[in-house]
Amino acid sequence: MKKIFSISILFLFFSCSKNEPLPSIIDEPEEELCPTCIWNEEFNGSSLNNDNWNFETGYGDNGWGNNEWQLYTNNNAKVIDGSLIITAKKESNTIGKRNGSITSSRLTTQGKVTIGPGMRVEAKIKGPWGQGIWPAFWTIGANFPDVGWPSCGEIDILEYAGGNPLSNDKNKINLSTHHWSHNGSHASYGNSITHTESLSSNYNIYELIWTNDYIETRLNGKSFHVIDIKSGSVYEPFHGKHFFILNIAVGGNFSGDPNDETIFPQQLMVDYIRVYNL
Repeated sequence: MKKIFSISILFLFFSCSKNEPLPSIIDEPEEELCPTCIWNEEFNGSSLNNDNWNFETGYGDNGWGNNEWQLYTNNNAKVIDGSLIITAKKESNTIGKRNGSITSSRLTTQGKVTIGPGMRVEAKIKGPWGQGIWPAFWTIGANFPDVGWPSCGEIDILEYAGGNPLSNDKNKINLSTHHWSHNGSHASYGNSITHTESLSSNYNIYELIWTNDYIETRLNGKSFHVIDIKSGSVYEPFHGKHFFILNIAVGGNFSGDPNDETIFPQQLMVDYIRVYNL
């Protein structure tokens, strides 16, 4: 999702598209339980499991460090028919920056659920779309309260800046980026992949494979980003525990501002999140 605080220096960023067509996943019946998981969230209840999730609310510092527009509340996330649904919506006829006219939700597992090396994460997610719409499924280091961002490290598994109309290619391009600190400055490395259709059209499978040597991101089984974490400045922030974050931001430095063509409400729908040992 990027940047919890304002970014000072962009030390290193690579973003490369791999434009091979990707197949859509096939929806198949799923078992309620995941016997091989070490942790899983199936969202099968009638409400959010407070043992796993926290709400972060408000406008954050300068729009969560990204100049975002939305107000995060604890009212824009619901569990309905076996899915978590986060909704970004208009609260008035006209929209503006940090004036209460756009609300959304931001959920974390901080202090409750963590992942780290030796694990694989799989999530089935259907995204939103539209100019200024910025969905994300990501992690940051559990030591964030002590060392701050970006020293804690960040891993973006699902992230894209939507566009108008629905056919806009921006709605098809998912990014995976790592953020950390190098010599006191912000460093990042990432890649992108272009799907054959909008990431809002169907559920897709997002994977993170986290070993002691590398971290890999996949979309529907297609690998598109690998980072070496064996040594150097990337070693420390990616060899400790991280927690999950799920949210829809609206506006900001990454996605650009929403406009009159942006359609609300927009929803991020999460069928499940599953964590396995490698």
